[in-house]
Amino acid sequence: MTASNDKSANKRHAAASFGRVVDDVQRVSENIAEVAASGRDDVSADLRRLSADVARLRDTVADIAKSMATEVGDAASSIGEDATSAARDQAKTLLSEAEAVARRNPLGVVIGAFGIGILIGLMKGRS
Repeated sequence: MTASNDKSANKRHAAASFGRVVDDVQRVSENIAEVAASGRDDVSADLRRLSADVARLRDTVADIAKSMATEVGDAASSIGEDATSAARDQAKTLLSEAEAVARRNPLGVVIGAFGIGILIGLMKGRS
């Protein structure tokens, strides 16, 4: 009977060991599930924060672009006004000088205009 008792004791010992292994596997499985859930929650929170950061960055870039467009527009307008003003001043100066020349020497202006007219007529006649 000792052999039978040894076999029975071995079976009980094997069953107890198997039970402990099953319990350990169950605990490991639960721990893995908890870690995975925690990791998923962490990743989800990180993605939400990242999404909010990207939205703020997009808004900041849009504000900078609007500001730069306004500044470039203002600078271009100022440059355009300056160029227009300078051209207007030069045209007034040229007109004033031409008027002064015409008042000092009216006959020279008439003869010059007549000569330019003849040249234009000759050039048109050839073409």
